[in-house]
Amino acid sequence: MTAAPVVASVRSTTTSGSLWSFRPTWSQTLWRMTSAGRRRYPWLRLPPSRVLALRIRSKTDNQKKAYKKAFLFAVKQRTDRLPLLMLQVWMARQDLQDEPHVSASISSIDTAEWADRFKSLEAKGWSKSDIDHWIWIVSGEDGDVRVERFVSTERPKPKFLVTILARSDEIFRKPESLLSLMEYTSKHYFPSVPQSTSDIPALHDRKTTLTLTEFLLFLRRIVNHVQRIWPRSIVTVARLTVEYMRGLSLSTDANAYYHGCEVFNTALQLFKRPAANQPIRNREHNWRAQKTLLAMSDNLDKPLIINQASYRAIREVMVGLRKLQTERAVAIRYVKSWPPYRQEFDGLDVKRTAEDDFSRSVRAGVVMKEAGYPEDTYDQALSALGGIGANSPTIQTVSLSPREWKDDEQDRNLYSHWAMMIRATRNSQEAWKVFNQFVSTTNQSPNIQIYAEMFIKLHARPVDPESKVLPGDSREVFPIHDANYSDYELARLSPPSVAELYDQMISRGIKPGGHCLHTLLINANSLEEASRYLLDSGFNPSSIKALTLFKEPSYEALKKISLLVFKSYIQLLCNLQPTRRGQDRIPSGELYCIRHAIRLTSLRLRPGTTEGSTFQPPWSIILRALARPHISLLNGTQADNDAEALSVSMDVIQLARERVGVDPDMFLYLCRTVQKVAVSRLGSREMSFRENGAGEASLVPSAETVSQTLKATFSRFVRPVGITSTKPQGLESPTFMYNVDPVHLHAYMRALAFLEDTTTMKDLLQWMLSNKSYIDKEAEQMGNRGHALVAKTLCAFQAFAGLNLTHEEQEDMASQMENTENTSSSWRWPTPEEVENYVGSDRRGGSERLQQRIMAKAWMTSLQDREGAIGLTG
Repeated sequence: MTAAPVVASVRSTTTSGSLWSFRPTWSQTLWRMTSAGRRRYPWLRLPPSRVLALRIRSKTDNQKKAYKKAFLFAVKQRTDRLPLLMLQVWMARQDLQDEPHVSASISSIDTAEWADRFKSLEAKGWSKSDIDHWIWIVSGEDGDVRVERFVSTERPKPKFLVTILARSDEIFRKPESLLSLMEYTSKHYFPSVPQSTSDIPALHDRKTTLTLTEFLLFLRRIVNHVQRIWPRSIVTVARLTVEYMRGLSLSTDANAYYHGCEVFNTALQLFKRPAANQPIRNREHNWRAQKTLLAMSDNLDKPLIINQASYRAIREVMVGLRKLQTERAVAIRYVKSWPPYRQEFDGLDVKRTAEDDFSRSVRAGVVMKEAGYPEDTYDQALSALGGIGANSPTIQTVSLSPREWKDDEQDRNLYSHWAMMIRATRNSQEAWKVFNQFVSTTNQSPNIQIYAEMFIKLHARPVDPESKVLPGDSREVFPIHDANYSDYELARLSPPSVAELYDQMISRGIKPGGHCLHTLLINANSLEEASRYLLDSGFNPSSIKALTLFKEPSYEALKKISLLVFKSYIQLLCNLQPTRRGQDRIPSGELYCIRHAIRLTSLRLRPGTTEGSTFQPPWSIILRALARPHISLLNGTQADNDAEALSVSMDVIQLARERVGVDPDMFLYLCRTVQKVAVSRLGSREMSFRENGAGEASLVPSAETVSQTLKATFSRFVRPVGITSTKPQGLESPTFMYNVDPVHLHAYMRALAFLEDTTTMKDLLQWMLSNKSYIDKEAEQMGNRGHALVAKTLCAFQAFAGLNLTHEEQEDMASQMENTENTSSSWRWPTPEEVENYVGSDRRGGSERLQQRIMAKAWMTSLQDREGAIGLTG
């Protein structure tokens, strides 16, 4: 698309050859100060950019009807603001048959008025062809296409398009869209970093550079999108922020220093926002983003000032980080009684002070107080999670931070403090002791937040005795330490049952809601119990009825149910799906629970809706339940049930792909379901296999379809994120969009083995060898378990694919294994003993049976080859 001649003439009058450097004349400046100028650029109660954004998102007649007042307001205006003029031109080209009032207002603009308004664009260096180009950009069918069009040319574009394309209600599916939008913005709308006072490129001037307010708006929106679809790229956003700040001349301009502090602190607080999926695991990326800003500040001649809210933001991220080795050493030394003071194991422990045992979060709180900021009850809540209570230690707990109440509701932080004190305990008895301590200390009744934490402790599963998990690492509770108490004392210290605590809460006039209702629902023993919780919470009976089994719910009824409550109910239905009970027949109502969950989710999360396109948890919950061992979907054998679970899982995968997409967790659950199907069929056919020795039939029903689904999904996960950078260096960004860690790799390798897809197993191992450094970083985040899973994945390959490797392939892979520079020690070829131990560690015996099957098939193939060779020589 070429520029209009009038634009070309305007360009020729500027000192630079670019539209970006156009500056209005003095007469034009005077004109804008007059009443005529104010009539063309009045203040509007509804921002034109907001109305334009509403028009972009209005795809249906119902949406257009919902926003008709805004559209009618916009088309009636006769100002020369670029977003408004662009919107009116765009709407004039649309079919407005169903919007008669809007159509009438647009039609009232005559040709002369259009010409006059287009001519006014010349004063700003734009033309009608530019508006045509902008309309082409926003007319894209989705956010990814719109960004692709936006960055496809170097043609100058106004700043308002950047914020509109990045608006919070936009939906992106491609990480390249976010990366290209950030890079394009940094090139065209950021202040330059001048090498001298005269070396300032003409491209970046007052009119094309994002103002402080505009940049912070853009930053908020980008962080929102990043934390939803690409959490690990929050570090890239931090680098983008640093790049913007470098152009502010922080060291030479006092006003710029003030602006730099505002950007710095706003970004630190934005980067605390948890990821939409796996927020705890992605906390490491939040911390890396904050560290990027802190490192930049430390390298300035005058470091930027950290305000109190930013100190809190840093602490909120720190409480969600995996424990350091020093923090683990403290956790190991907790005494079994409450409060958990540290035991002294040796002389080094004797020399340590209480401050030496502080966690990172607590140390950051100390620094905050040293900076002159007073500590309040919310800070105390963060300290409780970090391992320090009011007057004694607590259990350092890896957790998301509680909500911070502000302004008129600031007093509610007292409840957050005590709720976190309950969370930072090891079992229900310790939690109940803190619960009672709250009542006696404050003389107040617990609120719903405190009750929620107590319910979580009462419902928590006991930790596996063989687990190496430390207190505070997970939600599991540790054994109660009775300390030789008498029966009377044990009864006094014992917490109430869930039913007793619930009745106490209701008697105090507190209705279940929020996370308290979520905890009660997912742990309910029946649908009737769940209905009671919903009724007590104030839910409309008609909405509750829509969730009932064997009913015909409507989308309108389900839409009234919040997503958190809906997710909780789906999880309850999956929890109530029965397991096999020998030969006993299971009632059809119990067998229907998970199918009802699928039906409700399909109705509630419809394709084409914002919720349907962004809300993943219900699909993941359903697939996790289907991967559960011994789940019963019909009255039949275990092999029949597992085959049915795989069939249903494939249907759910298809439904999820059409709506929100498949994430690595869904992929993991599908791999586990494939494994359990194959193991069941191996067990049921073991005798017949040994009798005929053939074993040609596939172990997995519809093996080819399942294999193709797994391969296509994994291929999408490991597709590198990349764009043609608009800058010589570009922004450094993560290689992949998804977190593919050793857990996924091991499950995928085993699933391919049971699918007997040796070729893809070789491809997977080759990918792993080509990405050793990436896998090591993922394994490091998991600790020792991550590296152990890498070793197990290599054992799985050798156990199930080793017999099918040629000598040349074995030599090549062994050579790549030996090249372990800058990688962990887990990258080595497993010994026969390690492979044997790996196969023997499968308690269900599936690995051993599969290996026997593979060996038998290899022997049969070898025998047939020898017989064929004998036949040829004969």
